[in-house]
Amino acid sequence: MGGGSIGVKPIKRKFSAARYGVQMGCETTIVKQGNLPDLKALRQQGQLLRGEFLDAFARLEGEVLAYAARIDLKLAAGMPFSQKLARLAKERDRFRHPGKLDDRIEAIRCLLAIRADVVHAPLAVAVEYDGQDIRCWLHFRNAAQPGVAPRILSADELTALARRTSTLAAQFSQQQLKAATPAASASASAA
Repeated sequence: MGGGSIGVKPIKRKFSAARYGVQMGCETTIVKQGNLPDLKALRQQGQLLRGEFLDAFARLEGEVLAYAARIDLKLAAGMPFSQKLARLAKERDRFRHPGKLDDRIEAIRCLLAIRADVVHAPLAVAVEYDGQDIRCWLHFRNAAQPGVAPRILSADELTALARRTSTLAAQFSQQQLKAATPAASASASAA
C-alpha cells in the first residue's frame, strides 16, 4: 500500500508533546487575576462617557444653530454641521470679536472628526499590558472608514473632550454681535 514508513514512536512523540506542552509550563498567565480590570465595568463607564460627550456636542450644535438664528442666517435643515460652520464663518464681520469666533469654529472643526468616530463606531475596550502596568483604552473603529486607524482614547481624555465641548457651547451662547449702527436702525424705523 504505498506511503512512507513512519514508525509509531515519532507519532507518539508528536501527540505527547501536544498533550503535555500546556502542563509543562508553556502556557503562562500574563496578568494575575488580582490585577485584571473589570472589562464589563470599563465598557459601561465608556458608554456613559460616550453619552456625556455626545450630549455635550448636541448642546454645542444647538447653541451654534441658535446663534445662527440670532443673526438671521438661513441654513438648510439637511445641511451637514461642518457646512453650517463654514456659512457662519463667512458672517464673521457681524461679530464684535471675529477672532474669537474663528478660534471657536476651528476648535469645533477639530471635534467633528472625533465626534464622527465616536458616533459611527462600536465601542470596544483595549487593554495594554507591558509586563508591569495595565492600561485600558476606549477603542473606536469607524465603520465608515475601515482603512483609517481606530481612535483610541482614555476615559480621562473622553471626559476632557466632553468638558471642552460643554465649554465651547457656553462660549458660543455668549458670543457677542456688533451693535447696530444708528443710521441703519433709523432707516429701519423710518420704513
